[in-house]
Amino acid sequence: MRVAVISDIHANLAAFTAVLNAASTEVDEWWCLGDLVGYGPDPEDCVDLARRTCRIILAGNHDLAACGKMDVSDFSHHARKAMEWTWNHISVESKAYLATLPTYQRYNGVLLSHGSPRNPVWEYIMSESDALDAFRDVSFTHCFFGHSHLPSAFILKKSLGKSTIQIFYGEGNKLIDTSAGSNRYLLNPGSVGFPRDAQDAHGSDTLDAAIARYALYDTDLKQWSFRRIHYDMRETAERMYSYGLW
Repeated sequence: MRVAVISDIHANLAAFTAVLNAASTEVDEWWCLGDLVGYGPDPEDCVDLARRTCRIILAGNHDLAACGKMDVSDFSHHARKAMEWTWNHISVESKAYLATLPTYQRYNGVLLSHGSPRNPVWEYIMSESDALDAFRDVSFTHCFFGHSHLPSAFILKKSLGKSTIQIFYGEGNKLIDTSAGSNRYLLNPGSVGFPRDAQDAHGSDTLDAAIARYALYDTDLKQWSFRRIHYDMRETAERMYSYGLW
């Protein structure tokens, strides 16, 4: 089975639609690792589209804040401001739906988590030490996670009684073979809506070619492929400015 793995859409409908259009003919299922809302101007449409598209949807910290299950006092000023706007632009039905979502799930041999599997809501995996903590404290062979907005792969390899970590950061359409049974894998597809690994995702002079990130995973071959596409973000950015979201 071929799966599109997405995360951190953050109410950016233009980016979400671009990813759907790019990958729909290639995949059998969609798995979303959370943060459907927050930051962007289209929370209601993104929740609705994800519900109609995705086999699995997890809750991220912004989703929990949107439905009232998380306090925003620890959010950044920008994130709090965007969430206050989101509260007034998302339906009661969508809030109720977000409140039902899990923050992690085991499915088809994979542990799916919004953030680190140690703390799926808040903890980031961005470094070797972060990955080692997750490998040490949680049982899994494959874990797909989001939250950091950084496409990345942490591979724990054991040989002759010693453990080493190999780290990749998403570059183009890089393919990673995860079939070695002796290894363990932490894999992040990056962010659909607001990737933090590319300056031109936000630059005002490149809004006509902004970047959206996702990944493809083959459950039979156990192969993971980072993907990135360009899309036109100009209209989305204009609305974000007019709504005070940017």
